[in-house]
Amino acid sequence: MIFLHLCSKKDEMNPARRFKRYKVDVMEINGRMVLAKYVRILNISIGGVALHTDKKLNMGIHYKLTIEGRGRTLKVIGMVVWSQLTESRKDLLGNVIPIYTSGMKFLDLSDEKISEIAAFIEEHGKEREKKAEIYKSSGARLYVRFNIIEPEKATLHFYESYRIKELSLSGMLAECDQALEIDNKIQMEIFLSEDKHINLLGRVVSFRTSAGKEAEMHDMGIEFIDMSEEDREKLKAFIHLLQIMDEGF
Repeated sequence: MIFLHLCSKKDEMNPARRFKRYKVDVMEINGRMVLAKYVRILNISIGGVALHTDKKLNMGIHYKLTIEGRGRTLKVIGMVVWSQLTESRKDLLGNVIPIYTSGMKFLDLSDEKISEIAAFIEEHGKEREKKAEIYKSSGARLYVRFNIIEPEKATLHFYESYRIKELSLSGMLAECDQALEIDNKIQMEIFLSEDKHINLLGRVVSFRTSAGKEAEMHDMGIEFIDMSEEDREKLKAFIHLLQIMDEGF
């Protein structure tokens, strides 16, 4: 049996909000959001890349990587084949930040994408006089790996899960293990059921660390700022169901 905790009509209504929020934390409504981190590229080849991150990358998971520099932008999808803790640093507040070194294998290497990566390597390779030669031997591609002279502006895009605690037509309160900044705009998904989900663009309007958790978790208040009409109708139908259940208590 699923129990539903609902906000009282009198004291849980925030007059600053346009719509009432319903507590749905025990319904196990989850979602995922697309986050981005800046990373440092160590070396690159036609087949993959090694990089430094302050987050452990999960083996076998696919990530989108965007590298910018010297008038070029390279966008690739890679799968993590190894990741290990290699060092730690302290930030300005004295907090210890773990640094991981990870290797990613590029996926979907069409001839066009291979040419794009090769051109990027030619421009950024340590040995500028060398060309990134691509050739075949027994049906397998062999690649030269180049170190990166200068740190490039690289962004790693990845999915993070969250659990919804309160939900309304205009926003939600969700719990996650990632630290986010106020006013961040994030592409998000909400899974209302096994076969029904909605996509939206959300803005972080509040953020605080949850109390009484073994692992550090955070509560984030999200304002819905963009959503398709189809997804808005799905959300309205779900909220209407919550209203009916609320009136039945």
